[in-house]
Amino acid sequence: MITAAEVITAILVLYPHMSGNNRQCIMERRSQIEQVLVEAQRQYPEMPTEVFATIGFMETHLGCDQGEGGNWGAPLSPQQRHIAGAPIQAATALWRSYQVCGTWNGAARRFRTGLCRPTVIGTRYSTIANQITNRIRLNVDSSREHSRRLCLNSPMECRPL
Repeated sequence: MITAAEVITAILVLYPHMSGNNRQCIMERRSQIEQVLVEAQRQYPEMPTEVFATIGFMETHLGCDQGEGGNWGAPLSPQQRHIAGAPIQAATALWRSYQVCGTWNGAARRFRTGLCRPTVIGTRYSTIANQITNRIRLNVDSSREHSRRLCLNSPMECRPL
């Protein structure tokens, strides 16, 4: 399992340039963003943290896009479509989409378009989400491997994972 801290570190490493002031915002709000990911993992233990973080990043740069007010791309509820919800509503919407669609690709499509089935917009969205998620996973794996080598080669400089 990838931790919230690892996911945010990977995003910051992989995306050194972001639109607007998003990078600075993510760094400033890092602990709150990590808390959202931890809470989502607690509520939905089968939802990979990196998948949820990817959707939040794609939708609103983890709540840092101008005018988002911290929302991660989901409304308060299906009955209140034009009222922004908190990030946990995005986690709930993504989890519900996974339950309905049965795959994370389908869940990403449904989160974006309301449909599990492939559509032009939904398929492109889920493809990009997969690419980002895979890049996060590769970055975390590489970082963990580097830490293991550091511990083996220089135990005095070893950092706990």
